Amino acid sequence: MSALADRLARKSLALLTKYGQAASLTRRTAGDYDVATSTRTSSSVSYPVKVLVQSDSGQDKEGDSLQEGTAVRAARRKLLVGAHGLPVVPGPGDEVAPLEGRTWRVLAVDPPVQLGGTPILFTLRVAS
Repeated sequence: MSALADRLARKSLALLTKYGQAASLTRRTAGDYDVATSTRTSSSVSYPVKVLVQSDSGQDKEGDSLQEGTAVRAARRKLLVGAHGLPVVPGPGDEVAPLEGRTWRVLAVDPPVQLGGTPILFTLRVAS
C-alpha cells in the first residue's frame, strides 16, 4: 500500500468513526450436507466495520436500477464502509447489522473508491 493510499484509508476510517456507526459485516457460507441429520451445516464469520448510512433511491449514477421486485424501495440504504483493516471484500449476500435496529442484506457493491489499486471505501447497496 502506498503511503498516500494508507493515509487516505486511515483518514476515511477516522471520519467514518466520527460521523458513522459501528456494525458487523457477516459472511455466511454453506457447508457440507450431513446425510445422518438431513441438514446442511453452515458457518459465519463477522468482521467489525465502521459505516455511514445514506438513503438509496435504487438508482446508481449510470441510471441502472437494482432488480425490480427484489426489495421494497423504502427499505433500501446505501452504506459507506471503510476498507482499512477489513480483511475481505464485501459482496452480495453478506449481511450488515445492527443498523437502525435491523439486519441489512447486501444486494450489490459499487466499484470501490481506490487509489493505486488500494481500496479506500466500499459502497454497499443494501435492503432489509
